[in-house]
Amino acid sequence: MKTLILILIVIAFIETTILPLNLGLLILICRSYIKTEDKNLYLAFGFGLLISFLNLSPLGLLSLKYLGLVQLTQMLSTSPLAGRSILIIPISFVLLLFYHHNLQVVPKVIIESLLSLPILYFVKLWEERFIVRKEIKLRV
Repeated sequence: MKTLILILIVIAFIETTILPLNLGLLILICRSYIKTEDKNLYLAFGFGLLISFLNLSPLGLLSLKYLGLVQLTQMLSTSPLAGRSILIIPISFVLLLFYHHNLQVVPKVIIESLLSLPILYFVKLWEERFIVRKEIKLRV
């Protein structure tokens, strides 16, 4: 979890200075698609506050948007079709259209939604391989 928070902080600085893509939001959407936890909502709120602060926009507005999108993703991940990884592309496309509220950014949303599949595989690899669960006991 600490590494994910560090990655999100670095991505927040990259997102607000160099790269105008919503990579942090995509990471949060992909993580909440894989795991439905309350920690995703805390991450969305904190990351929304950080992005609002770095973009000099009103504090709390992006946090509410991120919370809504992560909660909607968690509700969609409980559906029977959620086991298929390819469905993250249309889900992220629709969620990013909700986030932007206008159709002028459709090319940017298409690029971001196509990036969501590799991000999903990266997050899934990270969650499965590098995080030790409580139910797994290591022998010493």
